[in-house]
Amino acid sequence: MYHRKTESLHFYAYLCRKIGSEEVVKARRLLYISRDFQSQKLYTVITSGSKGEGLELKGSDFDIMLIDPMYVVYQSDNDIVQDLRIALVMDTEDTLPCFTQLQLHTNVNNLSNFFKQKLQQHRGKHLLSNELYKSLALHVVQDMLPKVQMNIHGPCISDINDKMDMAMCLKCDQWVSHAQPWISRPRLIWPSPELISKITLFGTLFVPIGNKGSLNENLQWRISFSVAEKVLIYSFSHTQLLCYALLKILLKEIVNEKEELKDLLCSYFLKTVMFWMSEENEISVWRPDNIIPCFMACLKRLIYCIEYSTLLHYFIPDNNLFYLRFNNKQKNTLINFLKQSRQKGIQIFSSSQTLHDYRRFQCATTRSVCEINLYKVIGSLTQYFYTSCFNTNSSVLLFTLLSHCKSELSRCIFKHSLTSSYQQMPCTLLNVNNLNNKQQYKLYKHDLSQLLVGVHSDAVSGWLILASFFYGHNNYLASIDIINYTLSKCAAESSLSQITIKQTKTLKLMSLLKKLPSAYIRFYKFRLNSVIPIELKSPHIFEPLIPISSIPFAHFLRFLCCYHLHDFKSSRYCISKLKKKVSEDSHSKEQKVGAFIYNFILLGIAFEMLGETDLARKYFRIAEQNDPNGFTSAALRLRQFC
Repeated sequence: MYHRKTESLHFYAYLCRKIGSEEVVKARRLLYISRDFQSQKLYTVITSGSKGEGLELKGSDFDIMLIDPMYVVYQSDNDIVQDLRIALVMDTEDTLPCFTQLQLHTNVNNLSNFFKQKLQQHRGKHLLSNELYKSLALHVVQDMLPKVQMNIHGPCISDINDKMDMAMCLKCDQWVSHAQPWISRPRLIWPSPELISKITLFGTLFVPIGNKGSLNENLQWRISFSVAEKVLIYSFSHTQLLCYALLKILLKEIVNEKEELKDLLCSYFLKTVMFWMSEENEISVWRPDNIIPCFMACLKRLIYCIEYSTLLHYFIPDNNLFYLRFNNKQKNTLINFLKQSRQKGIQIFSSSQTLHDYRRFQCATTRSVCEINLYKVIGSLTQYFYTSCFNTNSSVLLFTLLSHCKSELSRCIFKHSLTSSYQQMPCTLLNVNNLNNKQQYKLYKHDLSQLLVGVHSDAVSGWLILASFFYGHNNYLASIDIINYTLSKCAAESSLSQITIKQTKTLKLMSLLKKLPSAYIRFYKFRLNSVIPIELKSPHIFEPLIPISSIPFAHFLRFLCCYHLHDFKSSRYCISKLKKKVSEDSHSKEQKVGAFIYNFILLGIAFEMLGETDLARKYFRIAEQNDPNGFTSAALRLRQFC
């Protein structure tokens, strides 16, 4: 017994290091919640999938759900409240459990052709077709991002590399009657009545996909409990979450590596098994010193479900997820493999990418080391996220969340999100040339005040955007001073990979994040942006996002300032520093493709301004060769030399 508990505690500590400690998981969740709030404009955005659950696992794509504000779903005609949205009523007469047809209640003659195109007549009713809905949504996305190749994958619109899944969904503000028994069915403790109440208040979602193989598959919508499932997973103890992560790693890195087993199971089945196991067991079972038996029990339940071809939907048990899922050969092969895996115990993970080095793990993780890992996660994710142009609604939401934060971690993350958002605030008015002097001064002061808030997000990006703002207003000396200050900070401050234990002891989380240099600056061109140097603007090509490495941009911006001050000796010096940094970054494995391309565009622009067309052509050509899809202005800039 003692040995089993010791082994479990050792394995638990290892998993916390590899998958994430409780604090790291909380940080990830808060960061994605913060990002969702910043992204909300027309659509309500919900990050789902592993990332939304707080897990960063190998091979996990980025899943988001967008709630379409133009529609509202009701369970019956009696529930309808008239407003500007298109009203749809559930019709489950000819559908299996978990699926419904959506019948138009709004007068069809009052709809524009855009909405009429999504409807299909069936037995005298106007039904919303999931196929037509997805097809038109795909066209809208492709019009917005003409150079990004997207396709329809299940209920989602996905990129061709399957790195991102975007599910457009509709919402019913009520908890659907099909799932009413879930609220009051007998259970031990979990989920609590308070948690159930919180879940049901949100309502229900509908995603555009029908029951595979059914007669009117294109007219059906699947009832989705994604938000409810996310809330339930947030309520898991860390041991429960790690057991869930282990099941996912087993599936993705071991089971799916066998060609004959690939795609027989999916993550949703594992999540369902976890929900049933959590509901049927005492919370006290899910302890760090019992994690190995807990995982083995979950695996045993999965095998049992496959053997009897029965896995009931957690919210609507009338829907058997394993009904006709496998043929006999597939089922037997899968059962045998999972039974063999269970016999090996946790040793099975030695063949996985994520957990292969468990036997070499030294269980001597101090609190300071855990804190370093936490800071690195927050720093890397906040650098990864890029916020869209700031809007008042998202600021109000973030300020509200900030005022209710009880922990330093949550306060830090929402503060960081706010300050990062303010970097993107200054977007000039389209008719800026028509402003009188007083209006221009007022706009200048407004933009400056926003950018001054943005400098508190990290050690570099906010300051460089401020320097770019001064450059755009011909204040070259002020811009140079800020650039020099920023470069001195880069030399003095730590990078993410250099955080020390001493720093974690002497600095609070927000203070430490402010000292970390951001690797990238991101300029947005959805509107004319007052902080983008005019030399980077290309009106003939759609570039909604310009990602640039921070240090190369600093040297480039200092070159621009010196050039306009007619200090050509300093201009040459700036170019030499830029070339050196671009060369160093070219050999970095961490360099992002977009930033890599723009490094050479910066060099090309600089040499073009100095009249050295051969060198300009050389660097524009390198940029173009690394941009086969034409996302940047490289090809356009190169063409001008032909």
